[in-house]
Amino acid sequence: MPEIIEQEEKIWNPRYLKPEERGLTRELYHAVFAEDTERFVDYYYQYKIRNNAILVLEEEEKIISMLHLNPYTMIVNGYEFPCNYIVAVATDPDYRHQGCMRALLERALNDMADRKMPFTFLMPASESIYAPFDFVWICPFTELPMRVSRMNADGQNRYLASHYQMFCKRTENYMENLAAEKKAEEGEIASDKMPPFMARITDVCGMLSLACGRQDQELYLQIKDPIIGKNNGYFQWKISGEQSTAVKLSGKPEYVDLELTIGELASMIFEGFHICLTEVV
Repeated sequence: MPEIIEQEEKIWNPRYLKPEERGLTRELYHAVFAEDTERFVDYYYQYKIRNNAILVLEEEEKIISMLHLNPYTMIVNGYEFPCNYIVAVATDPDYRHQGCMRALLERALNDMADRKMPFTFLMPASESIYAPFDFVWICPFTELPMRVSRMNADGQNRYLASHYQMFCKRTENYMENLAAEKKAEEGEIASDKMPPFMARITDVCGMLSLACGRQDQELYLQIKDPIIGKNNGYFQWKISGEQSTAVKLSGKPEYVDLELTIGELASMIFEGFHICLTEVV
């Protein structure tokens, strides 16, 4: 009987590129996102990589997989905090189905948890890719009224704050990027063809603190998260119409009101938000 040789699973070591290295990902971007026009790719590499973070895997000094974290300031119920938009997740075809994306996502999610970012979001190519990592649907791509899109940053922020509970804050840099993006797109990307957004909780206490309730409540939760260890455990969640607070407990409470996976918790909380997301990258 022939000997059965089991192939060892490769252990990947993701690293963040230095600012001067980020342009090296353009070759992989072209290879995987061939549908993007050269003008749009020029825009992306001129504007978006200036202040983003790019996590990569390398083999023989070649970038074979990448994940971009594009920074935004998110506003939820009046609270402002940094939030990463995950984009340009790509793997060289020769290295697919070898755990590359999992290695990048797990590293990125845990790093965001360490920074106490409440959640991250993305626009998926397919739900089946991200659902196993507990990403859940949160909202459709939003088309702002023409009169609003013509407003300056302050005007848009006032409009969004009066109509939505969750949106990306408009800043001078945001508006500069948006103008360049629209010029690069030249109407080629129709909003009605844009897929909806998914999100993933990265810090349970931070996420719970963003929610508000119609009546005062105190709940004890048990959360299960297979990727971010610190999200596992028991939490005390105090909710009011004005604000919420959450703390992780050192042990099991006398009773537990809800036992939830991290994905179930995300669905429960985001379902209560009126959300506006208009960002492409």
